Amino acid sequence: MSSIKHSLGIAFLTQYAELVIQFVGVMILARLISSEEVGIYSVAAFLMALLHVFRDFGVGKYIIQVDTLTPEKIRSAIGVAYLLGWLMGLLLLASSGALAAFYEEPRIRDILIVMSASFAMTPLGSVLNAVFRRNMEMKKVAAVRITATVCHVVVSIALAAMGYGAMSLAWANFASIVSFGVVAVALRPASTPLMPSFRNLREILSFGSVASLGSLATVGGNNASDVIIGKAISLAATGYFSRANGLINMFRTLVAGAVVPLVLPYFSQVRREKGDMIAPYWLATSHLTGFAWPFFAVMALLALPLVRTLYGPDWDASVPVVQVLCVASAIATLATFAGEVMTAYGHIKTVTQLQLITQPVRVVAILLACPFGLVAVASALVLAEVIALVVTSRFLYATNGVTFRGVVRATGKSALVTVASSLVPLAVMLAWPRGMYPAVELVAGGAGALAGWLIAIVWTGHPIKIHLQQAQAQYWPNAPWAK
Repeated sequence: MSSIKHSLGIAFLTQYAELVIQFVGVMILARLISSEEVGIYSVAAFLMALLHVFRDFGVGKYIIQVDTLTPEKIRSAIGVAYLLGWLMGLLLLASSGALAAFYEEPRIRDILIVMSASFAMTPLGSVLNAVFRRNMEMKKVAAVRITATVCHVVVSIALAAMGYGAMSLAWANFASIVSFGVVAVALRPASTPLMPSFRNLREILSFGSVASLGSLATVGGNNASDVIIGKAISLAATGYFSRANGLINMFRTLVAGAVVPLVLPYFSQVRREKGDMIAPYWLATSHLTGFAWPFFAVMALLALPLVRTLYGPDWDASVPVVQVLCVASAIATLATFAGEVMTAYGHIKTVTQLQLITQPVRVVAILLACPFGLVAVASALVLAEVIALVVTSRFLYATNGVTFRGVVRATGKSALVTVASSLVPLAVMLAWPRGMYPAVELVAGGAGALAGWLIAIVWTGHPIKIHLQQAQAQYWPNAPWAK
């Protein structure tokens, strides 16, 4: 357990470092790149994300969950990654012209050409990163991720300032992927092979064929909004929706991005040790909602000052979208760990079935809502998340015995913490003149939310409390309240 806590601590520090770097980058880029250019890049990035599923083909998950990882299996994983990476890169290159013609935007073709080159660079770094995650070597994971983030921000800002527009984001993506691979290779143990092999292709492809189908559905459902809005409304509207999604993704960077990568290795370890899974799952969900629900509630209340501070007043159209997407994300938090847990216990086919049911619901919801505007699209996603939660809960109970009633009981204290965290931001929103000094409003509301959160965590005895006490005892043993 101590090793898990140590790994989790490093993962959180990594996420915070990435968040600060990305925060600065987003603030600068929002003033250098227009909403239309962001929309153009988002449409191109959707196709890359779809092909990335086939490029990965479940190789990372295979490395993490396999009972015995031998050098030969690592070499085979590298072989599969290279084979698929180059194949998907060529496919992306071949489809670039057709997609640009579909959207009547030639800049999409140029972006896709750069993205296709990045596929040739991703395989080795992704495999080595999966090995690091399996071994809980979070310092190495931190090094490769922070380096890649710095490269992305520096290159994107430099090129955007030079007038490259949407292309600056494409080249920044390429630079971050190259740096990711270079650092991963430099940090690998001497015993970790680099040369590819094709000896265990059948085993890896058999696992990956099922895993990738579910991942493809997930990527399609999660990113369909960019493609559909770009065609049904406008590329500028895609930019506004993408920026709203970017704020929601701050939580994934801040909390979920640190926790989720550890869930599959952790529950795979629990399975190998034949330990109980239900209680840890409830506890993990309680911890996550203790952070997520207050985060989304406060973000919804302070959406206007947050958008204006980060992006400027030209992006105000994103504000109501952010507020509705916060509701959708809070609902989705209840099932965040479900897929990882089912995968850890060998139910990869069930996870795929789940995604093939829930993701098309999201796509249909977006299609039906597009004629009514961006807020309608976000509202449709709320309904889609409710349906996904119902279906996921039934699958999770059938495979692992986790009841939805138990999950709700585990999150009761998180609900109280959310209410307490929202009181000051709500007062600030009601009393503060709309749009006046947004940074001050954001700081005042955020500080009040943090104070409310801390008080509620202690008052309710939330499971997060013990971790705060341990951190205080280690880093601030002479705190006034500790005497």
